[in-house]
Amino acid sequence: MAEAYDLLQELLEAGSPPGFVETCRDLRDSMLFYDREVLIGAYTGALEGLAFNVLLDAAIGQPETFPTATERVRDFIRALPDNLDLREFPMDVQSLAERFLETGGRSLYEAFPAWVAALHVYQSGEYSDDDDIDRLLAEARYQAELGNESQALARIGRVGALALTGRRVRPVWGRIAGPLEPWLHGLYTAVEAVANHERLTYPLRPIGEERLRRSARGVVRDLSLRRRYDEPASDVWRDHDDVDRFYSEVISGRDRLSEAAYAVVQAQGVTLLPVLLTMVGARELRDDEQSREHLAPVRALDALVALHAAEAVPMLLRIVAEVDPQDELFTAAQTGLVKLGSAAAPQVLSFASGEADAETAIYLSEVLSRMDKNERVFRFLTSLFRKTSWWEGKGALVRALADYGDTRALPLLRDALRNLDQRDSRQSELLREAIGSLSRRAERPKMSPRGRRMRRQ
Repeated sequence: MAEAYDLLQELLEAGSPPGFVETCRDLRDSMLFYDREVLIGAYTGALEGLAFNVLLDAAIGQPETFPTATERVRDFIRALPDNLDLREFPMDVQSLAERFLETGGRSLYEAFPAWVAALHVYQSGEYSDDDDIDRLLAEARYQAELGNESQALARIGRVGALALTGRRVRPVWGRIAGPLEPWLHGLYTAVEAVANHERLTYPLRPIGEERLRRSARGVVRDLSLRRRYDEPASDVWRDHDDVDRFYSEVISGRDRLSEAAYAVVQAQGVTLLPVLLTMVGARELRDDEQSREHLAPVRALDALVALHAAEAVPMLLRIVAEVDPQDELFTAAQTGLVKLGSAAAPQVLSFASGEADAETAIYLSEVLSRMDKNERVFRFLTSLFRKTSWWEGKGALVRALADYGDTRALPLLRDALRNLDQRDSRQSELLREAIGSLSRRAERPKMSPRGRRMRRQ
């Protein structure tokens, strides 16, 4: 890896004790006001730029050395805690190095897998302009939450290749990345390293074209202090359009979405699904009760319902099964399922009668009772009523049967009333109200089609 050797040597020098002290001193001297965290961020950025460019130069200029370059950079990152053990230096220098290892050193370690994954995909060309970055990131987050790191990284690699070649990653992902956050930061630093490259032009062209252009260029040198820290050199994460503004409105946790937001929903359609579904399921948003962002999942759910997206049903079922019933998101999920109606009914019934626990099944019975009439739903409600005790939630099923409105449930309710201990006044009241409601339905005269038309007139 002769061509990348100079960059690697610069990286090793910058990560040595003398290099750390000298680089931090140079960065400090260029600062108008000293701020330790800004200084550490600048030093971290310098190492990130150098480390990624070692890998990139090998991938483009000498692909056969890429595995070796990967090992050398990995070894460098892993050795940082030992290399920067500065106990023989003054206390302020020791403190600075320790703080870097806690923050920037960890950032390098966590970003490295994303760099390698992105460059593997970029080299192989296994990405396409038709790839949906939002869908890839949503899938990557899902796989990461399941603990499938290799599957998540495979998708991050494709996102990275797309970002290096100029595709945008929407800013909203900076708030909903969840377990992907370190890798997403790694992709950001990779794009910045290319954008600040002295001999490369961002965005990168396909690997074959870059290799042809490479033969006429020399190796990049002296990148360590060249990075810009005030503004990113690329705008891959910065551009804003109507969709970005829509996501910002959802994240803000307003009491309700604006008309402009619903206009975006109607215009964009199902392309919004990956981000909206991720928002709804993002635990870090709903757990942040100190800000209004905890309402963002509810607003995202409102948008999903407006889309009439059956793809949202599994997520809504998961919320009903997992979220506290006192949470606004729980109520919104129940209401959303009802509004989706026939698009949701088969999945709701299948889940309620299958894998759902007893408590969740009862909550879903409330949803099913407000949907269109269906013989399978009626059988489910009556079966659940028979096998549920009062302490388990039979009262909710009494109300569900009354709301469903099928008078065939009357014998079942009357039998329950006869067998009830009359001292249970609340239970007795619930049954009598349900029986009264269904009885009135049964007594209501049925009108002929002609009579119904005259009544409407």
